[in-house]
Amino acid sequence: MHTYLKSSVSLKNALFAFAFTLIGCQPSGRDQDLFTEISVSHLTTETAIDTISRVRIFNFWASWCTPCIKEMPDFEAFASRHSQEVDLYFVNLDREEVWETAVVEAAKNLEITHPIWLVHQTPNFDWRMEVSDQWVIPAIPVTLLTYKDQRVFFMGATREEDLEAALLELHNN
Repeated sequence: MHTYLKSSVSLKNALFAFAFTLIGCQPSGRDQDLFTEISVSHLTTETAIDTISRVRIFNFWASWCTPCIKEMPDFEAFASRHSQEVDLYFVNLDREEVWETAVVEAAKNLEITHPIWLVHQTPNFDWRMEVSDQWVIPAIPVTLLTYKDQRVFFMGATREEDLEAALLELHNN
């Protein structure tokens, strides 16, 4: 009986250690298919790339920005309706400290399905001018649509009607 207890304790300890190791190796609470961490240089490169076949929409937001949160479901609906011609990226500008909490919670509450880019920012917000020279005020929400050599920029909240008009404009020019 003494041998059984010793084995049982050793087995328990081994299982506990294994479980602890698994927990420590778990990825963050965010869905790895939905969230991607990117650098500012990657962001400015991506927003500068021209695509021939698809319109790309970059919606800049933060979890603390009420107008941002309010417009995101409209972007989701628009991109879903135009899934054959549009790629939507939600570009998050929150501090890294809240990516696992406020950002994940906002995405979950809003039922976001399109990619969310988490930007490793510098304290200086001047990179915004590389995204668009029209981004003169360091504020959000802002939205950039790119297609071929065309760019449409919205400063402030954007409605679905604005997106529809911009899409039509991009395809007709």
